[in-house]
Amino acid sequence: MIDLFCNIDLMGKLLDVKLKRYELLSNNLANVDTPGYKRSDIYFEEVLRDSLNKNRLSLALTNDKHIEARKQLMDIKPKTYRQEDYSLRNDKNNVDIDKEMVEMVKNTFSYNMLSDQVQKNFRILQTAISEGRK
Repeated sequence: MIDLFCNIDLMGKLLDVKLKRYELLSNNLANVDTPGYKRSDIYFEEVLRDSLNKNRLSLALTNDKHIEARKQLMDIKPKTYRQEDYSLRNDKNNVDIDKEMVEMVKNTFSYNMLSDQVQKNFRILQTAISEGRK
């Protein structure tokens, strides 16, 4: 039963990360004219990919109650960072409004796709439950 909701849990976590990224991008845009401001961003997909691709211990699971030797997906945390390595202007601000807007659009599309997938998964579950009653 836990595996049934694993995808929904992962997509929910990704939605949370996309929301946090939206907040960071919005903050960057709000501070586009603030002298000395350095843009912030978040990365999670890379951390997730690295965690999934790491070498796992190859243990034999001979019983359904054995614990798998992999890190739980819900334990993976996104990392926020401040990009301090360059400045675009003389006032030491490194926010490029065009880049931030493109990233915001990409983030919004990604968020919408994920939310659609969550809705589809819930519809599948709802169909399975309602058809099981017949």
